[in-house]
Amino acid sequence: MRVPMTRDDFSRGPDSPQIQDKKKVHKIPVESGGGGMGSQSNVYGGGCEGGGPMSKDVHVNRPALTVTQRSTNYHYCPPHDLGMGERLRNKVKETCACSTPCLTSTLTSRLPILSWLPSYSFKTSLLGDVVAGVTVAIMHIPQGMAYALLAGLPPIVGLYMAFFPVLMYAFLGTSRHCSVGTFAVVCLMTGKVVGDLATSPDEAQPPTTTDALLHNATNTTTYTPIQVAAVVALMNGIVQIVLGSLQLGSLCVFLSDMLVSGFTTGAAVHVLTSQIKYLFGIQVVRYSGPFKIIYTYRDIIRQIMFSNPAAMVLSGLTIGTISFNNEVLKPWFRTKTKIPIPIELMVVIVGTVASYFGQLNDNFDIRIVGVIPTGIPTPTPPPVELMPVVLMDATIISIVAYTVSFSMSKIFAKRHNYNVDATQELYALGASNVFGSFFGCAPIAASLSRSLIQEAVGGVTQITSFICCSLILLVLLFVGPVFETLPNCVLSSIIVVALKGMFMQVKELAKIWSMSRVDAVIWIVSFLGVVIIDIDYGLALGIIASLLVLLCRTQQPKAACLGHVPNTDLYLDVNKYSSAEEVAAVSIFQFGGPLHFANTEYFRTQLTTLTGLTPSKIASNRELLQKHQLSAPDLTNQSNKESNGSTKSDISDTSTKSASKIIQLFRSRNNNKGEKDAKHVTISLPEVKYLVIEMSSISYLDSSGCNLLTQLYKEYKAAGIVLCLAGPSESVLDTLEDCHALNEIPGEHIFHSTHDAVTLLTSPAHINNSCTRL
Repeated sequence: MRVPMTRDDFSRGPDSPQIQDKKKVHKIPVESGGGGMGSQSNVYGGGCEGGGPMSKDVHVNRPALTVTQRSTNYHYCPPHDLGMGERLRNKVKETCACSTPCLTSTLTSRLPILSWLPSYSFKTSLLGDVVAGVTVAIMHIPQGMAYALLAGLPPIVGLYMAFFPVLMYAFLGTSRHCSVGTFAVVCLMTGKVVGDLATSPDEAQPPTTTDALLHNATNTTTYTPIQVAAVVALMNGIVQIVLGSLQLGSLCVFLSDMLVSGFTTGAAVHVLTSQIKYLFGIQVVRYSGPFKIIYTYRDIIRQIMFSNPAAMVLSGLTIGTISFNNEVLKPWFRTKTKIPIPIELMVVIVGTVASYFGQLNDNFDIRIVGVIPTGIPTPTPPPVELMPVVLMDATIISIVAYTVSFSMSKIFAKRHNYNVDATQELYALGASNVFGSFFGCAPIAASLSRSLIQEAVGGVTQITSFICCSLILLVLLFVGPVFETLPNCVLSSIIVVALKGMFMQVKELAKIWSMSRVDAVIWIVSFLGVVIIDIDYGLALGIIASLLVLLCRTQQPKAACLGHVPNTDLYLDVNKYSSAEEVAAVSIFQFGGPLHFANTEYFRTQLTTLTGLTPSKIASNRELLQKHQLSAPDLTNQSNKESNGSTKSDISDTSTKSASKIIQLFRSRNNNKGEKDAKHVTISLPEVKYLVIEMSSISYLDSSGCNLLTQLYKEYKAAGIVLCLAGPSESVLDTLEDCHALNEIPGEHIFHSTHDAVTLLTSPAHINNSCTRL
């Protein structure tokens, strides 16, 4: 454990200066938009006439500091370093502490309805919640039935998903505007598992009662689609609850916006592909595994000539009607009222009526929804023996569903100035999935379209969800059988039109490409991986691409040589700013990222390349110079003359970037006849005495980085150059101390900032004390 003044104990080098009283006045020009007077004795503001912008010189008077002096002068007191046992005891003590405020806080955080319901304002919130609840319920009916079909489930399951999980989320969720339930991408991913594990509908008799939907109709070796979807939901909920208990709510950071955009756009292609058979009224075998979309389109092309004209006409009319409403009527009605036209419900009702009176199933062979049971299903546990089988798929679905839901929750929370708890959202979604799985529901997520409508029509709190569930309950109890004659192609048309928003994300690619081609690569990899291979493979490829980009960006951050802008404390890249001038006898190197085991070699390469200071070459040249000084006594005088500028030297244009700091030493011997020998010696030594590493951008340093800095300090010391560190953060200093690097690098060579380093290193007293003469 460190004592408060440990950094005062840094060993001082023999040539280290004692500059405690030296002060430096920094003049920093600052642009200001208006006039004003200096407010402190150390800060003075100049003015100018008129109301335009004026320039001020801010004069800061403080001593130039090393970190040792900073610790001494400003009383550095490090925090107490807790051991593992003490941390564990404190954690247990905090967790097991029981008091009324602690109990209340825990209860309200895990059951958020207790925090907002007692303060609910009926006067200001009830009307908006009622209108939003009715509107969202109307949207739930067609979307739920359509997306259930997308998951390979009976349409009634979509209504179950709009009731049971939503009811649980209303109690546990922290988002006031997210509408959870069916979501296209999640339903599609669930449909993949259902297609792999469930019994084909053609192999089993269609269910005629609610309980029959939830039980295996044949034997214990086969499973109904609802059973498979339910066990996926159960496993999905368990995974989310486990993630919440591990405080992994920030897990979604690994799914970047580019990855999610490319992934959902690719998933939209799969959604569209899965609905083509209903739109055209053809029979297509359902494939699974990699490249399944290629085989699916092969079969679609073969079957396209056998399409059902009636289904195509009905699909075209439905798509055209909904599209006309969305593109023409909806923008006009939006200027008149916030309540949208329930066009999806209207086409469902019209399609059901037309199918009933026109007997479309019998006369034109158009597939319809079929039997829809009424009432509430009996709770039935999912087949737990399938849990190990669906674990991987359920984990992927849970991460995708949580990422989409929590991203929307943060958007609405920021817009309406309230907070959402990432961990509690995991608990809420997990509990909702577990609860819904006992009623045959598939995994749920927040829907962007319903959530936006819920917010737009005035929804304020989770009361909206209770209103919505009440209306869905009425549909389940009394209205369900009405939709038995609804054509499947109408539901597919609703899905296809709803995909427009996902497909429009392709426009983002051009914009992303112009801003960052690396981010665009993530989008393209995710999209192509999902479309060509499969959904789960595409997601894995997208995550790998994101991690590789992150690794490359941290492994090879920007590096630069800095120069000083005269009369300021600014140090800028000499290759980008013409006003920046290199400091005599000091080379400043900046590294713009963390220094760790993966980029230590890159750091060394950039350091020697940009500064032109290779310690091994410099050391060998010094040794060679010393040998020639011993063998030729007059070489010393010649070298000194050249160093003082009295002897001309030719410097090649092909020398390093520090050519202005390189001194060429020539020596040729004359023979007795006045002619020069064929042999001569050319030695180049840097004029640089100090190499300053600007570390303010190094946010993280590991043991490999510490070892590298220690090794570089030794190498440059052997070459006659002092390595200094400038602007390290407290965490970096702690790492240097923990790795014992400060035993090699004295505190007098670690400075508060780059300007402090240059001020002290170029001071006359320091130059006289520390410069090594040849």
